[in-house]
Amino acid sequence: MARVITLAHQKGGVGKSTLALNLAYCFQNGLKIGLVDADLQGSLSGLQLMVDGINLIDTNDDFSTLKEQPYDVILVDTPPYLSNRLPELFLQSDYILVPTKAGFFDLMAIKSTLALIQNSMEEKPGLKAGIVFNMIKGSSSITSEIRTLTKDFTIPVLKSFVSDRVSFTRSTISGGVLQTTDDKAKSEIIALADEILTNLGI
Repeated sequence: MARVITLAHQKGGVGKSTLALNLAYCFQNGLKIGLVDADLQGSLSGLQLMVDGINLIDTNDDFSTLKEQPYDVILVDTPPYLSNRLPELFLQSDYILVPTKAGFFDLMAIKSTLALIQNSMEEKPGLKAGIVFNMIKGSSSITSEIRTLTKDFTIPVLKSFVSDRVSFTRSTISGGVLQTTDDKAKSEIIALADEILTNLGI
């Protein structure tokens, strides 16, 4: 049975699609990976011919069979807004990853998403979730003030974070950051992938 990891945030421009693709490349080392583009913009679907070793799954707008798909892990990229189908998708998920930039307004913007996740967790007690700081302008951008804003969140902030690096921006057409010479980018995405799999017990 597939493990489903959904990336969700109501705010656009937080790097969900790029993160989903790079995590898929990380996970494919030893795991059979599927990728679902639930975003109406079709950011990932447009890359179908360029994605090597990762199957893009057409769900025909039906999420109920996701876990029955013949994959070890399925990553789902969601739209940059709160659709009325997110709760349905969350209940089909094993893990929900919420990428956010390290800014006050960015953190305020995820509160509605976190509330939906919390509701889904109450309905599905085994559901796990985590917030990841993404597109960070250097580690100093994650200030103590920013971390203080997250202390009352019911969803934990992951130890791993991803920096705002040119190699990540280019990764959608370069086969992922693992194919680049950017060792810093590689170590960040691998650390994030490992932390997610550990949380899932894989």
